[in-house]
Amino acid sequence: MAGTPGFGFAVPIFAGTKSVHPRTPLLDRLDVAQLARSIVEGERLGYDSMWAADHLTTGIDGAIMEGWTFMSWAAGMTSRMRIGSIHLAQLFRNPALTAKMAATLDCISRGRLDFFYEPGSPFSRREVEAYGFEWLDDADRMAAFEEAVQIVKLMWTRDRPSFEGRFHRILQAICYPRPVQRPHPPVWIGTFGLLAASDTPEPHVFDVIARHANGWNSTPASVDHCRAVLGGLRQACERNGRDFGTLKLSLETEILIAETGGQVSRLQELVNRRNPGSKAFEDWPKLGETFLVGDAAAVTRKIERYVELGIDRFIIWFMDYPSLDGMRLFARKVMPYFGAALGGRPDRGGRLAEPGR
Repeated sequence: MAGTPGFGFAVPIFAGTKSVHPRTPLLDRLDVAQLARSIVEGERLGYDSMWAADHLTTGIDGAIMEGWTFMSWAAGMTSRMRIGSIHLAQLFRNPALTAKMAATLDCISRGRLDFFYEPGSPFSRREVEAYGFEWLDDADRMAAFEEAVQIVKLMWTRDRPSFEGRFHRILQAICYPRPVQRPHPPVWIGTFGLLAASDTPEPHVFDVIARHANGWNSTPASVDHCRAVLGGLRQACERNGRDFGTLKLSLETEILIAETGGQVSRLQELVNRRNPGSKAFEDWPKLGETFLVGDAAAVTRKIERYVELGIDRFIIWFMDYPSLDGMRLFARKVMPYFGAALGGRPDRGGRLAEPGR
C-alpha cells in the first residue's frame, strides 16, 4: 500500500432522482433533519472531512442549499471533521469578501477549513448568468481566478494589503480575525476529471495549481485518466519550479457499495428504476471504471490503484443515500484497511506544505 489516504463525506444538499443528477440518484427531496443525522454519523464513523457542493441551481427543480451557509451550519454540529466546499465558485463572490468569510469559518470551526476554490467551468455558465453575474471566456476566467487566489491569500496573511489587477482590486483591506491555521487554510484547486487532459482550460488550471495550491482535486475519473492528468500536473510543477511531491492529491467520486455482489446488483436495479431512461446508468461495467462500484473487497482493490498513483484523499458521494448503509459499510470494512479506524484519524489538513516549499 503506497500511503494512508483520508476519506471525506460529500453531503447531499440537492436531490437527484428521476434522472436529474447521478450523484444523488435515490434522493427525491431535501430533509434538513436527515442531513444533520448523516453529518453526525459521518463524524462518529471516522470520516475525516465533510464537503458541500457550491452551486446556485442543481438537482430536482434546481433546488440546492447555498453551500457556504450550509458549511457554517454543519461546522457547529461537529468537532473533528474538516469542512470544505466542493469547487467553491469564484464567479459567485468577490474574492476579498470570500477571504473574510473563509477566515471567519476557520475561526469558528477552530481551524478545520479546507479552502477548495475553482474558476468556474462551462457547466456553470447557466447558473452564473441566471443570477446576474458576469460570465468570462476561458482565458479571462482563468486570469480572474488567479488574481482572486492571490487576493484571498494576501487577505489571510498580510496587514491591510492592496492589489490592483485587471479584474479585481483591494485597497488596504482588513481581514481580522485571521484564520486559525498558519500560514493559512490549505488551498485546494480542482480540475474536471472527465475532460481530456489537453482540453482547455485545464492546462491553465495546472499552472495556477502549481503556483498557488496546496492540493489538487479531480472529479470522477478512471485510474488511467487520473494517471494522464497527473502527468500534466507534474509537467506544470516543473514549468513553475514547484516540487510535485509537496502537492496533496484528491479524488472526488461516487460509490455504490454493498455486502455482496448480489446486493450491489439489486442496488443498481433500484437506481435504474428510480431514474428511468437515464443515460448515466446505461452501462454499469463502464461506470465501474470511473466510480467505486462493488462489495468491500472490490472497492478496496480499486482504491489501492488510486493510492498507488499518489491520491491521498477521497471525497465520496454515496449513491445509496438517503440510506446510510453504504457509508457505514465503507467505514467498517474499507477504511480500516487503509489505517482509517472507526472513531477518527489524525487531523492532517492544516499541515500542508506551502507552494514551492
